[in-house]
Amino acid sequence: MKTFCLTAVIVLLLSGSLGILNAQNVKEKACLDNSEQFNLTSNYVKGENFRIQVGLPLNYATSNKSYPVFYFADGDYGFGIIKGIADLLMMGNDIKDIIVVGIGYGKGFENWQIKRTRDLTPTIDTIWNQGFVSGGANNFIKFIKYELIPTINKNYRTIPDSNTIGGGSFGGLLNSYILFTQPELFKNYLIGSPFLIWDKKIISKLENEYFSKHKELNCNVYIYCGSLDLEGVIQPTKDLIQSIQEHNYKGLRLATHVFEGETHTSVAPFYFTSGLKAIFKQ
Repeated sequence: MKTFCLTAVIVLLLSGSLGILNAQNVKEKACLDNSEQFNLTSNYVKGENFRIQVGLPLNYATSNKSYPVFYFADGDYGFGIIKGIADLLMMGNDIKDIIVVGIGYGKGFENWQIKRTRDLTPTIDTIWNQGFVSGGANNFIKFIKYELIPTINKNYRTIPDSNTIGGGSFGGLLNSYILFTQPELFKNYLIGSPFLIWDKKIISKLENEYFSKHKELNCNVYIYCGSLDLEGVIQPTKDLIQSIQEHNYKGLRLATHVFEGETHTSVAPFYFTSGLKAIFKQ
């Protein structure tokens, strides 16, 4: 009997240990603290069910404050980076507390490539569209303006007149397009490595058209790229900056920077860090 009891105890202990080990080996998806996500179906981008990711300040749940919002496209692959940068800057009191909102699709890399080309480009360009459908920016902007921003304002404590949009590459192209067609939509524009060669430099043409009708541009604009950036980025970006400076818009605050030694991909954390610090400094 003693032998049986001892054996039973050993078996139970081993079973418990194995259970603990198995529990420890269970894999779960990583989650970011103080973040939420939901899907939002658009009536403007037909049939699209966008994945919206929201990063909140650490004290959001215990505060009654309202916060400025930083919107950006490419949320599928940018949300973790941008939220991490914003969290560190907020913790270090380098910037004000903000809400970050990433716009994505939630269906993998290939789907993201196809749909970002459709949504972030203002016109059709058969040379640079890589065979994807392009030219859907107007519908995407309507989604942001009439569906996303009202949803965020309704469900979170925001400061509606302090909205910022940021983004890089096609995201920078989109933000440049908004700047010279609907500048009142955002107070601040972070334009990173914008692909301004698109459609024979359509943004430069739009900027000149805007200047022919308006001498004011009441926005804060931050334009960044890397010294080793893409050919379709560096010179067109320099040309746009020069034109904006020559036009000397009343009410415009413009800041630019080229990050030495950084490529089209490696420069992104640098311009998001610099842009957030410039826009939301304490």
